[in-house]
Amino acid sequence: ITLKDGREMTFKEGDFLSLNGNTGEVLEGEQLVSPPAITGDLKTFMDWVDKLRDIDVLANADTPVDAREARKNGANGIGLCRTEHMFFLPERISQVRQLILGNEKQSAAALQELLSFQR
Repeated sequence: ITLKDGREMTFKEGDFLSLNGNTGEVLEGEQLVSPPAITGDLKTFMDWVDKLRDIDVLANADTPVDAREARKNGANGIGLCRTEHMFFLPERISQVRQLILGNEKQSAAALQELLSFQR
């Protein structure tokens, strides 16, 4: 890959690279990132809108951390939660498999455990 500074770079498995989501630029190594924040002109604009709007702003969130961040940045609630992402963790995937592959009793038990993860 050709980096922005013109250098040719080959990345191998295990190497870190980062992508600038605004420009598409490929950056070598891990980059420091700041958490999402509504600041500056966007904050001013959103403050104006908040005074006039008559609908709620809902966010997409796949994890409790995402939901907290969305609420911190002004979302009134969560509109879409792709809960399957919550179950990719190693300590949760076995319950998903049990739900799908188990008998009726095993599936019911797995469902109860999975419901506790969603709360």
